Amino acid sequence: MRRIIGAPAVAAAVISAALFVPADVSAQAADRLPTHFSEFTLTPPTVDVDHDTVTYAGRLVYTDTDGTDKGVPSVSVCAGFDGGCVKNTTTDTDGRFTTDLTLTTTGQNPTMVEDDATMSFRGNSDYSLVRTTPVPLHVQSATTRLSLSVAPPPSVVGDTVNVAGRLERQTADGGWTGAPGQFVRIYLHDPVSGADFPQAGKLTDADGRLAFQAIASRSAQWIAETPQTFKNAVGTQGLGPYLGARAQTGYMVVKDPTQIVGFNAAPEPVGRGSTLTGHGRLTKTMPVGANAPVKDGNVDLQFSADNKKWTTVAHGAADANGYFTIPATATGDGYWRATVAPGSDFLPSTGTTDYVDTRYRTRVTSFNASPEPVSKRKTITVGGNLQRYTTAWKAYSGQSVKVYFAAKGATTWTYEGAAKTNSTGHFSHGFKAAKDGTWRMTYAGNSSYLALTGSGDYVDVR
Repeated sequence: MRRIIGAPAVAAAVISAALFVPADVSAQAADRLPTHFSEFTLTPPTVDVDHDTVTYAGRLVYTDTDGTDKGVPSVSVCAGFDGGCVKNTTTDTDGRFTTDLTLTTTGQNPTMVEDDATMSFRGNSDYSLVRTTPVPLHVQSATTRLSLSVAPPPSVVGDTVNVAGRLERQTADGGWTGAPGQFVRIYLHDPVSGADFPQAGKLTDADGRLAFQAIASRSAQWIAETPQTFKNAVGTQGLGPYLGARAQTGYMVVKDPTQIVGFNAAPEPVGRGSTLTGHGRLTKTMPVGANAPVKDGNVDLQFSADNKKWTTVAHGAADANGYFTIPATATGDGYWRATVAPGSDFLPSTGTTDYVDTRYRTRVTSFNASPEPVSKRKTITVGGNLQRYTTAWKAYSGQSVKVYFAAKGATTWTYEGAAKTNSTGHFSHGFKAAKDGTWRMTYAGNSSYLALTGSGDYVDVR
């Protein structure tokens, strides 16, 4: 099939079977007069954007029974490329014909492409079919130049930029003028990885210009290109009306906005001098769709007693999914947050704050339920020492301690009673032994000291 060339040739352009032999030709061949083109010219043999019309001319003749050539009058002959019919015309009374084809020079598939031109006659009941030897149609491609601008220069992923350019071709007198209707491919190029990222495909306007808005998606060079060759009728590449051109910007650094989401500092409350952990996720803004995790991004954990003056107390890194866990030592009540420092690829950001109450630690020592084993209905004494930490571990007197019991195989704890610590922090309480199980104590804590739950002690009851 040949692409559309000229006006009335549209319907005829798809008659690729124009030269096929009719089914009854072999039977009737002896009855048909042989034909040939005694003349065939293609004018001009070379076309360009300023001379886009080619004239097919010639004469179709038949060989009479006396051996002389005579014109084949009033029959349809077809001007074409590579055997495909493009435009029909009719011979005159002497078998002569002439027809003009205007070749297209715009769009992604111009018809002004180097090819072979032919004239063909399909034949009829009186005359046999024939086609000329192909005649090359040459194209003198115009030299072009291309400009490209991206403004304002993007700095952050998601910035809107105005992309503009102009394709010009050189004129016969050496000047330059706009090249209309030409396809320009715009893409981003990463010189580090060598990868290309398609951005847009545009046709130039009547003055060779193009303009559109785009979203900056990465650090890269912006490149615009026009094709060097075009597909001809048989699908191979050939020179077209314009030579290829290329333009590019410098490397434009575009940074990713970052966000710290889901930040939390725990435990709450936390023991003074013990470990607090900051958790969260580091993400970056994508031009479209959901935000993406930042892999291996560096994160700082900061503390402030007044939510004004901040100090970095620990460092960490996000994992492959953007999650981070950063431990630090809790020294007092205050606010915690995570931050990302500015880098070559990322913009800085700060997450939300989390206030954490810091209390003095407590612990139980020498906890024991005895005797072990014990006879049923005999007394079990549960006791231990409650301590608190300020500058050192010391006895914590005058505090209520609760005792719980969980029977063997049970998953719930039952409150059994309470005891108060003495001046040395010691507490004890006696209970009747009823069944095998585990005993443990809890301390509820207060505004200054942490609550605690001690480890259990299993007693065998016999």
